Amino acid sequence: MTVTASKSSSPSLVTVTDMMTKRSLSVLLLTLAFAVGSIGLAHAPPSQPPVIGTPIISPTSPTSSNPVTVSVNVTSARSTIKNVTITYTNDNWKSNTTIVATYNATTTTATGQIPALASGGHVEYYIVAFDNAGNSNLNSNNGSYFTYDVPAPASLISVSTLTYILVAAGIAAGIGVVAFKILKAPQGKSRQSKSSSTQDQNWTRSSA
Repeated sequence: MTVTASKSSSPSLVTVTDMMTKRSLSVLLLTLAFAVGSIGLAHAPPSQPPVIGTPIISPTSPTSSNPVTVSVNVTSARSTIKNVTITYTNDNWKSNTTIVATYNATTTTATGQIPALASGGHVEYYIVAFDNAGNSNLNSNNGSYFTYDVPAPASLISVSTLTYILVAAGIAAGIGVVAFKILKAPQGKSRQSKSSSTQDQNWTRSSA
């Protein structure tokens, strides 16, 4: 009887033992997975913002009729670039305009165009880049901004010069008129004196 009971209870004991072993193994594996995940997160590199290079402009010496193309290298180590913007001003930041640059993923170059400055002046701008991981970065030349100057158009210079010329000519003409009148006055008196003298001579002759 003891042997029989022992034989009949042995499979149940083995089954319970196997279940406990499997459960313990599952818990162990799950704990190990969490531990590995935590270690991985703890040692994962932090998110990195896009890297914005130093922009260049074309043409390098723009005139009042030239739009200016701004090109800059933009990369992201842990994602792809979403967009790049260029913000500029020509009135010392009393107002500003933001344009969206065109990005070439092959050359990693962003390109935007600032319109021509018809009256000339001083332009300042900075660049902001966003990647698809939600990171962003700003390049403002360490707060000094990137800049370029546009000379005033020749037409404005000509008008200013012409104004001075006209004023000078007017003054010269006025002086000339006064001088002419001064020079002309004695000649009139001389002619009048000669005419009177001639009339006196004629009267004397007639009397004689």
